Amino acid sequence: MFIKYNNNPKNKKTGDCVIRAISFATKNSWENTYRALAELGIKNCLILNDTNNWRKYLKILGYEQQKMPRKADNTRYTVHEFCNQLAKKNVTYIIKVANHITVVKDKDLYDTWDCSNKSVGNYWII
Repeated sequence: MFIKYNNNPKNKKTGDCVIRAISFATKNSWENTYRALAELGIKNCLILNDTNNWRKYLKILGYEQQKMPRKADNTRYTVHEFCNQLAKKNVTYIIKVANHITVVKDKDLYDTWDCSNKSVGNYWII
């Protein structure tokens, strides 16, 4: 189920999916997540929402990247299928889709827009 959710403190619709997803999943504030990603980005000379930057940040937090799930016929799962078939209750996932990251918690998709038709890439279990 898609639940429209925006934890941007000013409820802005901007390119902050990395901050929104990580802050929601880790139960950290949007501001603190932004700050931590920016500081890591400065240290590594990367923009804060660069894939290499936020993946390093998740690794620092202790989260391991999971491989892209595949069906028996080797096709990819959509986020909708992931929620219904692979996700577990009481578990939070950060999921990489094309040009976006999102959050699934308790088998529900939390985001500012419904990306449930997108294919799941790598993901992290929080």
